[in-house]
Amino acid sequence: MTVPFDNGSVRMARVGPVATITIDRQIHLNALNDQVVQGLSTAADIAAADPEVRALVVTGAGDNFCAGADIGSVSQWNDEATARRGITTVLEGLRAFARIPKPVVAAVEGYAFGGGMELALWCDIRVAAEDARLGMPEVRIGLFPGAGGSQLLPRLAGRSVALELMLLGRPITGRRAFDLGLAAEVVPRGQALAAATRMAGALAELAPLALGMIKKTQDAAWYPFDEALKHETRLNAELFATDDRREGMAAFLDKRAPRWQGT
Repeated sequence: MTVPFDNGSVRMARVGPVATITIDRQIHLNALNDQVVQGLSTAADIAAADPEVRALVVTGAGDNFCAGADIGSVSQWNDEATARRGITTVLEGLRAFARIPKPVVAAVEGYAFGGGMELALWCDIRVAAEDARLGMPEVRIGLFPGAGGSQLLPRLAGRSVALELMLLGRPITGRRAFDLGLAAEVVPRGQALAAATRMAGALAELAPLALGMIKKTQDAAWYPFDEALKHETRLNAELFATDDRREGMAAFLDKRAPRWQGT
């Protein structure tokens, strides 16, 4: 299967080398349910396998990115085993965007709460509207972020900020997310998707194998330092053996634009 994709709650379309994945449950503020999580995971896999796709944008239809988990569904996880299966399914569905070897940009408008904020954090880069509302309010219903948020937040913004967001459960604006380093760009309301698409377009023009290797190096950022450096060296050495590396250097020396092949 190739792009486009549509399972009724998540759709994906491609324009040039950029695929845009959209959660569309507007009446539920694009909240996560089983169909959304499965759709996100499937769309990520399809985009990863499609050689025409060089970069992705993840967004929500209408005025909101994703308001978090569908509490009506989650409230039925009444025993530990059921909860563990449900949490694992959501985690693996959102984490799919970190695992694919292509850059993923989140376009955040409106609400990005709970699992919605975790989805944004699993993307590589976030573009946020200045009045977007991002938060981890799980403590207010007797839980804490369980789809990677409790581990991603301290790594991306530091322990103090992570604890503030998780312990108080209060949202922050897109502007503050930018100030904290959680968003790479902040834009006026209604412009996040356009800005994210421009950024994805710029990424799509770069060497695809190198982009994938850069994502792999970030996995190693949590390793012990010496081990991380060895991992970095191994990945960089692999790139030196590729056609794209030879093309990139030849184009630089010839003073022309490179023609990337992904090999």
